[in-house]
Amino acid sequence: MGFLDNLLNAFLKATDPRPRYTEARCLLYKNSVGGCDRCYQACPKGAVRLESFRVELDEVLCTGCGLCTGVCPGVALEYPLGGIQEALIRGKGQIRCSKAEGKGEEVLCLGRLTPGLLAEAGSRFGKVVLARGDCATCRIGGPAVPEHLERMVEEAQRYHSVEVEVLQGELPGEKVGRRELFQALMGSAKRTAADLVPELPLPAPEEEKGMPAELRLRLLAAKRASEVRWPRITVEEGCTLCPVCTNVCPTEAVYRVREGEEYVLRLKVEACTGCGACVESCPPQVIRLEEATKEEVGEEILLFRGRPPWYDL
Repeated sequence: MGFLDNLLNAFLKATDPRPRYTEARCLLYKNSVGGCDRCYQACPKGAVRLESFRVELDEVLCTGCGLCTGVCPGVALEYPLGGIQEALIRGKGQIRCSKAEGKGEEVLCLGRLTPGLLAEAGSRFGKVVLARGDCATCRIGGPAVPEHLERMVEEAQRYHSVEVEVLQGELPGEKVGRRELFQALMGSAKRTAADLVPELPLPAPEEEKGMPAELRLRLLAAKRASEVRWPRITVEEGCTLCPVCTNVCPTEAVYRVREGEEYVLRLKVEACTGCGACVESCPPQVIRLEEATKEEVGEEILLFRGRPPWYDL
C-alpha cells in the first residue's frame, strides 16, 4: 500500500463519525448470559444494529454524539480520548459542545465525555464546567444528552469525587480575543494535519495496546482520590474453577492459572469495569459484585484457589 493510499485511509478514518468497535470487548460477542444491548438503546439516531453477535454501526445515520461509548460496559465502543483530555486541560476543566455559542474549548457533543474523562479532569481541577446548546433541537445528540451526562457524572464519582456543573449557553470567563482565537485554530489545524499524515506503514492506534484509554483515565483519577468505589468481584465457596468467567470478561480482568493440581482464579482490579458479565454467566452463581478499596486498585487479587471437581475426569 502506497503513501497516497495510507493518506486516503487516514483521512476517511478521521472523517468517519463512528466510534471504533473492538468486538473482543463486546459482551454480545463474548456470548455473556443476558447479552447486552445498551448501545442500541442509547443511540438516538438508530445507527446501531445488533447482528450475528456483534455491533454494526451505520456510518450514514451515526452523528458521532458518543452516547453509545459511555454506556458500553466493556469499553468496546470508544473514540480516541487524548484530544478531549487535552481540551479539558487547556480549558482548566471547562469545555463546551459544538452547539454552545461563544468561547472555550470545544467537543462535538458532550455525549462524548466518559466517566474516565470527567473523573480525571476533576482530579486535576476540582470542578468541571460543561456548557451545552439546546439539546432538544440538536441533530447530533438530541434531548437524551442531559440525562446521559448525569449518569456519566454518577459513574465518574466512583473514581474521584468530581463536581460537575452543566450550563446552557456560554462558558464563564473572559471573551477570547482574535489573536487567541487564531492561535487556537492554528493549533487545531496542526493537530488535524498531524493525524492525517501517517507514517509508512500506518502505526497501530495507541488505544489498541494494553488497557483501554478509558480505564487508564479512571486509574489516574483514582490515584489522586482520597477514596474510591472501584468495582470488583468476589468468588464464594462452590466455585468449580470452570473457565466461564474468564471467557466472558471483556477486559481480561479475570484470569485463571494452573499451579500443580490446583487452579487459581485472580482479578486485575484496575481492569474490572463492573459490567457483571461474570456474575450473570457463572454456572454455580457464586460470583458477587462489590467495591474495591483504593489500596486494592492496581493490585491482583486472589479470588479462589482449589482442585477442580472435574480434574480427574
